[in-house]
Amino acid sequence: MFSHMRHNSFHAGSVARGLSLALYALASVIAFTGCSSSPVAPSDGELDYQLIWPAPPDEPRFVFETELRNQSDIRDESEDERLQRILTGRNTKSEQPVYRKPSALVARKGRLYVADPHTASIYVFDMPRRKVFQIGQREPNRTRSPISMAIDAQSRLYVLDSIAKNVMVFDPLGLYMFSVGNPRDLVKPAGVAVSRDGSRIFVIDRGSVDSDDHKVIAYAPDGKELFRIGPRGSDPGQLNIPLDATVTEDGRLHILDSGNFRVQTFDETGKFVSSFGSVGNGLGNFSRPRRIASDNDGNIYVSDASFNNVQIFDPSGHLLMWLGKSGIANLPGQYALIGAITVDETGRLYVADQYHIKVDVYRRAEKAVAASKTPAPTAGKSAP
Repeated sequence: MFSHMRHNSFHAGSVARGLSLALYALASVIAFTGCSSSPVAPSDGELDYQLIWPAPPDEPRFVFETELRNQSDIRDESEDERLQRILTGRNTKSEQPVYRKPSALVARKGRLYVADPHTASIYVFDMPRRKVFQIGQREPNRTRSPISMAIDAQSRLYVLDSIAKNVMVFDPLGLYMFSVGNPRDLVKPAGVAVSRDGSRIFVIDRGSVDSDDHKVIAYAPDGKELFRIGPRGSDPGQLNIPLDATVTEDGRLHILDSGNFRVQTFDETGKFVSSFGSVGNGLGNFSRPRRIASDNDGNIYVSDASFNNVQIFDPSGHLLMWLGKSGIANLPGQYALIGAITVDETGRLYVADQYHIKVDVYRRAEKAVAASKTPAPTAGKSAP
């Protein structure tokens, strides 16, 4: 899907402009061949960043692939641009992102959707067509503050609008279909999730600080309320500032219960099944969990704004690995305000950072599926 892209598609701001051509070439080989050898240690003046996660000698599971900010990141370099780059040694690509605040991500069939409440837009990176366009811009069904998204197996897009306090549903062409949710039922909606067949649409309501109305409401496509999960509390099945949720292939709902620093799992009827997670700064702990996603294997991904990383758990809640670290320089795998994440059907992981205003893309390394069944080693590793 990204094979036509050049590795210099990632932007590292003013810091990365000083990269030597040799370092660019090394990065290209590592990123697109899945090379498992350890990158050369940086000398004075060179930038230190990680393209393979976890780092060697551990089995590689994810490889940084590219960064998506605008259309120049998904189209081929023109002959004029190539000539100018060769003659001047400067990258001619625009570094200005089309979005301003990437608050939510979903991806499917070569398309990445980025919700941006700052511009009241949903940007679509269409990799096969190498185009970027917007949806949800037609009145009277225009998005005003899209803050969360979900996508089903038919590529129908579900957009939670925090101003309208409902979920707008768009078909695979980006045309409005219908809306779900009663604004009177919601206090402060924060997230949306959907079953693979689209039969259950979940709205996550974080509630207010001084109320107990922290909940998740399950709706049918016709708007009928199916059940609720909540209210506020710390017991199994209760919630405290829920922010996001994801539905795995088995139909189970996994809720990011951020105020309780845990992930809770429920069956198709809303019955509590299990939970994992606790507050702390160690491996597998949560400090400021922000978003949750899942892959086709049922693994759970959680981004954390304190660690500026993504922790990956197996379906039972055991930590497999983590990816990313804090960094003010805009480099691959480094984040200053991590937020939205998503995983597509190919296993690619997309990570948004609101400080660097970027979306990083990681592909599965070879043997990653087999390696994902083995817990991440902890010896010699520091906390996230």
